Order: sequence, then C-alpha cells, then structure tokens
Amino acid sequence: MDFEEYVNTIEETLCPLGNVQTKDINYGVQIILTDTAKKVTLNIYNGKKGIRLVWGGGDSELQTRAMDLVHQIHSGNTGLANRAAAVSRNENGTNSTKSPSADSISDVSKPWHINETEQIHMSSGQTRILLSDESGFSGIWMGSDESGKGDFFGPLVVASVCLDIAGGNTLVAAGVRDCKSMTDTRILTLRELIEETALAYTVLVMKPHVYNIRYGQVQQQGGNLNTLLALGHIAALKQTWQKYPQCRQALVDQFAKNDSIPEGVRAFAPEMKVWQRPRAEEDIAVAAASVLARAAFLQTIQDMGKEAGIGKIPKGGGEAATNAARRLVQKKGTEVLENFVKLHFANTQKI
Repeated sequence: MDFEEYVNTIEETLCPLGNVQTKDINYGVQIILTDTAKKVTLNIYNGKKGIRLVWGGGDSELQTRAMDLVHQIHSGNTGLANRAAAVSRNENGTNSTKSPSADSISDVSKPWHINETEQIHMSSGQTRILLSDESGFSGIWMGSDESGKGDFFGPLVVASVCLDIAGGNTLVAAGVRDCKSMTDTRILTLRELIEETALAYTVLVMKPHVYNIRYGQVQQQGGNLNTLLALGHIAALKQTWQKYPQCRQALVDQFAKNDSIPEGVRAFAPEMKVWQRPRAEEDIAVAAASVLARAAFLQTIQDMGKEAGIGKIPKGGGEAATNAARRLVQKKGTEVLENFVKLHFANTQKI
C-alpha cells in the first residue's frame, strides 16, 4: 500500500463519523473530520523514517472514535504498523511520541468499535429527502451543488439532479451523501448509479480560461464569486428542468443571502417552487448533485495534469497548489496560468 492508498483508506474509514475533508500540508496530508459539534484533525506525515500521525482538535468522543478506527486499520496491517509512528495524547494531556507499533497508533482509554451494521446505518442516514416535510411536496424535485470553488487549480463545476421518491430512496440506500464526506474513489464509483437513477441531470464544467473571463465580467458589474455561483446553479437547474419539465420543485444550498437563484429559476419556470436552506447537502438530490459535480472536477483536473506535464495536480488552495503553479510557470511560462488556475486566488500573488 503506497502513501496515497493509505490516506484514501483512512478517509474511507472515517467517513461514517462525519464530514471528511483533506488538504495538502508540508510533508504530508491533513484530514479534517467534523460532526455537528466537534472537529478533529489528523496530520499524516510521510517522511524518511516512515509515516507519522499527529492528532489535533482536543480530547472528545469524536477523536476517540476516530483514533480507534485508525488503530483498527493498523492492527490488521502489520506492514503499516511497522512503518508508522504516532504522536498521541497521553494521560496527563501532553503529547508524546510513540514507538512505531500497532498499539502506538491510537492510545485511547475508551476504545469504541463500530460494527458493520452500524457503519451502514450511519452512512446511509446522513442524507434523506428534506422536502418530504414540506406542505405540497410533489415527490419530484431537483437539487444542485457545485465543486471546485475552493480549488486553485481546475474548473468550477455545477451540477443538478432531478429525482423522484423511489430514486431518492435508492441513492440513500446506496450510501450517496455530500461529496465532502466521501473519498474520490467512492465518488467516481457512485457517479454511474446516480446518472442511471436520476430522472434528469446536468453537469456544467467551467474550465479556468472561461472561469477567469466570467469572473472578471461579474466583478466589473459589482458581483463576486457567489454571483458567479448563482448563475451556474440557475443554468444547471434550467437545463435539467428542460430535460424533465414535469419537475416543479427545487432545493439549493443557501450560500448567499439574496434570492437571486429563486428569481433566476422563476424567470424560465414561473411555477417552480425553490427552497434555499443551509446544509441543503443533507438532501439526497443535492448530495447526488455534489457527487456528479465532484466527479467531473476530478476527471477534469486529471486531464489537466496530463496537459500541464507537472505530475499530479494538488487539490485545494494550499501551499502544495502554489508550488505546483510555480513548476507550471517554470515549464511553460506565465501566460499558460489562465488555462489552469483561478487567477483571483491569493496563490497567484505568491508564484
């Protein structure tokens, strides 16, 4: 198992506990695990002496559960256990470096074990049909979501998915949820099921060259990134509605305080009822849209990596992305940046 596979395994293992995100850090990767009340971080360093794990976020039940699950990974893989060393919290609350053994990976006083039945229940229970509680819900609705807005490299992708109740239940049972709590491998695996189950769907990919032009136009008109996002959501919802005009209801995440999306949707579908809610990704249609959007982002950034010729392009907006852009400029010149990155990011000034 190489380092990337190792990180993916930990991501997949922690997903049932909450939302999982990763970002590149110096000499490794940081995994961020959050639930409704707590946040836990796990820095995974890949050095010459092997893998080192550093837990952060303070003592909590969430951290205890996460540490125990990671411990189980190493307990079942002696190769990893022999390679890994961990910094974990000891009884007096200080950090101490442990020797590289399976037991050192997770030194907790109250281990918590999750069985297969519980894991399936927690995974599928994270999404549901949010509009089922709304008066007048017809049982056919659309959801939309985006991917790439926080990534220096790559496109901005907006997707929308139209489902009926049967299709929604199918995707819930399959474990579809917000893409931020899923690994890349799982996202790509579920894409085909979503496409086959949906009554209609749309995926719009705005590559960096077009993104930079459109962002500049929006900015000149007094708008910002949320303005561009709203336009993308409206366009994706419109195309899905055109494919399945029987749909009269839609749900989107409330990332802006104004009603630009409902107003934009009613411009082409006056009878459409549009709800905006915080954490709309808890709805299965929105979650499915997030998966399609992220899958398209991953595929596009993979293709861009081959075109750039600088190896695997890092996701996110951290130092690893800045360093990759520097390598790109050294290899192909500054003028190619607009074809690969979002120029308004602060990373651009660091190149």
